[in-house]
Amino acid sequence: MHYRPLGTLGVEVSEISLGCNRLGEGTATTDHWVGLVRRARELGVTLFDTAANYRGSEEILQQALGSDDQAIIATKISGDGSAESPADHFAMEHVLRGAEAALTRLGRSRIDILQLHSPNPQQLRQSDWPLAFERLQQAGKLRWRGMAIENAEAGRWLIENKLIDVLQVTYNIIQSKWAPELFPLAQQHGIALMVRMPLCRGVLTGKFAHGVIPGARATLNRDALPGQIDKAASLQPLAQDYPGGLHHLAMHYALTPPAVSCLIPGARTIEQLEQNVAASNGFGLDAPMLTRLEAITESWHR
Repeated sequence: MHYRPLGTLGVEVSEISLGCNRLGEGTATTDHWVGLVRRARELGVTLFDTAANYRGSEEILQQALGSDDQAIIATKISGDGSAESPADHFAMEHVLRGAEAALTRLGRSRIDILQLHSPNPQQLRQSDWPLAFERLQQAGKLRWRGMAIENAEAGRWLIENKLIDVLQVTYNIIQSKWAPELFPLAQQHGIALMVRMPLCRGVLTGKFAHGVIPGARATLNRDALPGQIDKAASLQPLAQDYPGGLHHLAMHYALTPPAVSCLIPGARTIEQLEQNVAASNGFGLDAPMLTRLEAITESWHR
């Protein structure tokens, strides 16, 4: 495993970390998920990204990690579904209650990274959530301020107003339109970047064909999915001679920007986890391969 600085926060994290949205999924036992997390630690994974609405994921992390102070946990609070105005979705009291509940589920006295879960720019500007982060830090219950965002506008506003330490963005070969706009700005301000969905919900493993996706998370890509499958297929001639195939090609693409601190792919099985971790190479794609890849992706827009 290779490690990278978490922005300028003074710690390093495993460049392949673990997105915990799969923990607790389906009919697998708690022992299975606890074993998967512990295997991740054995492989050198140090950062785990979870959320309040990930089916008991926080409790699984508590059981698996205990008091392991080398494991960094990033969790998220969703907006208040009963709120009638943007100002109330991430109001201070809502965030404080969510943080206290997360601390209980995680069995910890401090949250390493607390993120708001996909707020829109209007909610960000109008809610008084920054006061909640400030109070939590003053009380020693929060280490770093985070945000899981869906567009560059939100990221720019957060960085320019010095409201954040860590940003989570979507970035992969297929879905890379808005995130790279933030990379230079984040690097300039020392903001850590966590990249979700480096495999485009599994599309960039090449395992899907049209109509053969029973129960896969890729179905969440909805109308975009058929075109994404076609794009993944167009990468296969390049990937067939690449060490690790399309999977590693995709992971290395997402690791290439130096502003990226870590990737947070999910995993349902030990095999998937080990395949993800094996993609760690410390730098991503070399320049010649990146040029060849970009020649293909540019053809998608002609």
